Amino acid sequence: MSQQQLIKQKLTVSQILRTYGKQFTQIIERYSDGRNGRCAIGVIMSYHGWNGKDDSQASGKLLSALIALRYAGIDKNLLIDLNDSGFTFDEIADYLERNNENRIWAN
Repeated sequence: MSQQQLIKQKLTVSQILRTYGKQFTQIIERYSDGRNGRCAIGVIMSYHGWNGKDDSQASGKLLSALIALRYAGIDKNLLIDLNDSGFTFDEIADYLERNNENRIWAN
């Protein structure tokens, strides 16, 4: 599924982590390694169009990701803690689904 197809759908945060996260290597303690590594929030930023480099787009894409998390009722610090403590993207998605912290949001 292409990024354009994903963006046209209304996806939950867990669906973004499960589908879009597959194209990245999971990292901790930063949004991106400047190549193909992303943390959970970095995946959401990339879903919103960020290329993973610290450029002029990064702050706008971070804001988009944080707004999406807030709309979905997800605490960004929880997402960071789960990611950095070793949960995979799928495990984070499972946690969000189990705890109902996963409402659908539109772009």
